[in-house]
Parts: sequence; C-alpha cells; structure tokens
Amino acid sequence: MQGRVIVLDNKHQSVSLLTQVLSHLDVAGYASLSDYFAAGNNDADCFVLDSSCLGEEEKCIVRELRSRPETASTPVIYVGENQALETRLAVYEAGVDDYITAPFDITELQTKVSRALHQRRYERELLSSAEVARQAAFEAMTHSAEQGEIVRFMEQISMCHKLEELAQAMLGLLSRFGLNVVFSCWKTNDDWPRYFSHAGETTPLEEDLMQSGHTGGRIMEFGRRMLVNYPQASLFVKNVPYEDEAGYGRIKDHLCVVLSAADARVGSLNMEEQLREKDKLLSVVNDAEHRLHEFRENQNAMLSRVAHERGDLKIELREELLMLSLNDEQEERMLNLVEDHMNSLDGLYREAIDWQEAIEPAMQALQYVVRGNARPDGI
Repeated sequence: MQGRVIVLDNKHQSVSLLTQVLSHLDVAGYASLSDYFAAGNNDADCFVLDSSCLGEEEKCIVRELRSRPETASTPVIYVGENQALETRLAVYEAGVDDYITAPFDITELQTKVSRALHQRRYERELLSSAEVARQAAFEAMTHSAEQGEIVRFMEQISMCHKLEELAQAMLGLLSRFGLNVVFSCWKTNDDWPRYFSHAGETTPLEEDLMQSGHTGGRIMEFGRRMLVNYPQASLFVKNVPYEDEAGYGRIKDHLCVVLSAADARVGSLNMEEQLREKDKLLSVVNDAEHRLHEFRENQNAMLSRVAHERGDLKIELREELLMLSLNDEQEERMLNLVEDHMNSLDGLYREAIDWQEAIEPAMQALQYVVRGNARPDGI
C-alpha cells in the first residue's frame, strides 16, 4: 500500500500541477482544508501544502491539522518560494515536517513525499504494536524511575567505545521517555557532525537547523521542537510534551543532564582515538630508533675495522723493513702497499664520519619524541 497524498492550495493551477507530478501515487487535491474534511474520506498519509509564503492562513491550516487526532502526526510538506533560515524556522514552528523551495525539482518532491509516506507507514506499524505499552509506561514513570534510567544510561555509555554505540544508547533512553529525536555528535577532525535519528534517516532541513542553531544557545525552543546544544553533541527533539507542565520541565532537566554526559563521553572517545593514533606513531618512532641503533652499531664496527687496518699496516711494514737490502722493485712494492692501505683507511674514515654526522640529529630528535626529553638545539 503506497499511502494517500492530499494536495491543498486555493489555486486550481497549483493543485493540478502537483497532482500530476504525484500521479504515480494515490493523490487527491482540494482547494481548502474544509473541502477535504467535507469529502469524508479523511485517511491522508501525507499533506502537500503549496503557497508562495507561509502566511497566517497557511499557519492556521497546519495548526488545524495538528489539532485533530486523525491528522496530528500526518507528515506535512510545505512548498514555498522563500528559502531563508527564518522562514524554515517558522515552517517548523508551525508544525510542518519538511520544506521544498519553489520552483521545485520534480524528483526532489517525489522523493520527499515517498520518504514521508514510508515514515508514516513505519510510525503506524510501531503504534499498532507498541504505542499502548509505551504510553502506559511513560505515564506511570515517576521522577525517581526516570533518574534510574539516566543512571543506567550513564553506566552504559561509560562502556561505549564508538560514537554509534553512544548514539544507540541515547536514542534508546529517549525513546523510553517517549521522545522522538535527532542526535548529533562531532568526531575529531570532522567538519560536520554525524547524525542519528529515531526515524532512521535525517532530513536536510533537520541537519540545516542543527548546524545553524549549534551556536545559538544551550536550549532553543520553537513550538513542539527543542534544540539542546553542547560543544560536541546536540539534540533536536521533535515532540516536546509542552502540554504536560510538570513533565515538560522534568524532561528539559533530563535532556541537559544526559546530553552533558554524552558530550563528555564524546570528548573521551575523541581523546581515546587520539591516544591510539599517538601509540601508533610511537610504535613507528621506536622502530625507527631501533634501526638507527643498528646503523650506529655498524658505524662502530666500521671504526673497529679502521683500527684493525692500521694494526695490519704496522705489522706488514715491520715485516718489509726487516729486509735491509731493498732493490727498486721491492721499494716500489712497499710504497704501493702503504698507499693502498692508506687509501682504504681514508675511505673508511670518511664514510664513518658521514654516518656520524647524519645519524646524530635524527637520534636526538627521536629521543625527544619517544622519551619526552628536552628539545635538542637546532631541532
């Protein structure tokens, strides 16, 4: 079953255009809300409200839909020309679920309507199986019981090692409080937050509102919506129980407590990730230091070879000098032998010196990084 879509606009041309675009669905158009209710077939799964701006007439239409039990939770998609942030906030405050800027892209409208119908079916399935039990549990929950839930939540998030685990714990807690939310948190070096929602997916309008409102204050309220901000985590609540004064104040306090704890845990997870990266770096540095120590040992071995060459030279010279009578050939052989040994010693010496000069700054730098010693001069 696809679901029924209702198009509302007092302009016949707009209604005709939208119903044609959505003709692949079960769609009907009406010039006014009273005409729709007068038709008697009030089983809409999504409303598409078309207008050039969100005036008082359109706000009254949305409020009327939200005031009736049969349409209180039915998705409403607003098609308007003004895409300013203030307009989108007004749209949300009036009770609209999504916003499309006119002139609109046909694929975008069809996709958003299909998503709204899918969400409507999902909510009805949940309501049919769990709404009675959940509502009874929420109404029976006392302040102490809610505090117990929060304590268990804090114990749970202390064992979370990924943002996804933390988000699931947050969504689970708030669903037990009867709240429908979007939770966002920042991972280290991320330019934009990650979003997690009871609906499974977040809309571009929800993400835009959370990003735009993140620096707007600790708590921002507009209609049944509330945005709670902390440095590394935010909550967008879509069904604040403002009609229950005592419950409303209690929920606001709970949201600040749980989000503060979640924000601290996000910071801890980011720090843990940085420490893991540091451990990897230190492992690489230690390996490099080990290899440089091997080079230094080779250098020392080469210097030892130089010493042996000098010793060999002395011995051979002594043996040659024992010959008291030297002819020209013997003298030439002696000179060549000395020259060969000296050239070998000179090459080994220069190579050893080059290694010493190249390795020493690197060794000092690695010792500074690995052991935290004072910064060596020249680094």
